[in-house]
Amino acid sequence: MWVYFRFRPILAEEEAEVFAERVLRLHMSGFRVERGWRNGVSYADRVVRLTSPVMRGRSVYHLAIAAHEVGHALQWRGEEAWVRSANGALTAGFGFLVLGFALAPSSLGGGSVLLGYALVASTYPFEADANREALNVVPPQHREELRKVLQALSSS
Repeated sequence: MWVYFRFRPILAEEEAEVFAERVLRLHMSGFRVERGWRNGVSYADRVVRLTSPVMRGRSVYHLAIAAHEVGHALQWRGEEAWVRSANGALTAGFGFLVLGFALAPSSLGGGSVLLGYALVASTYPFEADANREALNVVPPQHREELRKVLQALSSS
């Protein structure tokens, strides 16, 4: 939450949606941006989804969120197997977390929670790579600020 309040006042030249569409046009073919109930990427539909507040946002914070999601779309180029593996690990990890909390307090519940956390943590390199991809396509005048936002969001 503090990241939002810290970086929201720093304005960017364009809305996050316009930025995301421009970058996808330049670096990817077939992906589009649309409004979603959460921020994310659907590789099957070739869509980067951004929430309304992010799409319409004109701050460095909003630009960082859009850039991160575009970074995931850019990972699709030549790295489909890695993307599928990371998505599978994340889905399984969340499943084990839910199962573990449902079975708590038991040893099976505790083991499920630990396995869930391990699977989710195993996707950190995938998330860090999306941030790296994002920093490669953001306007140079905002690169350092966006790096700080992405780093703060990754550590929170």
